[in-house]
Amino acid sequence: MKISNRRTVIFLFSIFTYFSNILWLVADISPQFIRKLFLWVFVKRIGRECLVDYGCFFRYPWKVIIGNKVAINRGCEFYPSMQSSDGLIKLEDHVVLGPGVVIFAAGHDYSQLDLPDISKPVVIRKFAWVGGNTTILPGVEIGEGAVIGAGSVVTKNIPAYSVAAGNPAKVLKNRVIKEWQ
Repeated sequence: MKISNRRTVIFLFSIFTYFSNILWLVADISPQFIRKLFLWVFVKRIGRECLVDYGCFFRYPWKVIIGNKVAINRGCEFYPSMQSSDGLIKLEDHVVLGPGVVIFAAGHDYSQLDLPDISKPVVIRKFAWVGGNTTILPGVEIGEGAVIGAGSVVTKNIPAYSVAAGNPAKVLKNRVIKEWQ
């Protein structure tokens, strides 16, 4: 890339970032129904009966898919890939994210000095629960009904109906579902 092109890209990106931050600031101080309108307009898809708490940030919202009855607690951050169609983030139905969860579907290839962008989708399957302050890295799939312990760093796929925790997250046991009484 030529120097002048790189400068143009950096300039345009800084403008995008500025207006994006203003948009999310306005959304953050707006009542819930206005924030839902923001999400409905900017997110790729958002399902019915979702709760997105205050302080959440979506870097490229048009690359985030949110299913029905999803709960996203305060301070969650979503970082899909801008440059690749692979870098989507998908939350299926009935997913619950604790406060401060950060999801990355993009990063850099550290094996090269110019750190080119890389991306892989992140999918969180239905009925999964991700504990607060967890970080999820590119290419991870969290299985249906899985539970991730608070403060974990998820670097690999987590099987369905398992409980995982730690840095890096490791499966600790199977999740046992009790019948409602």
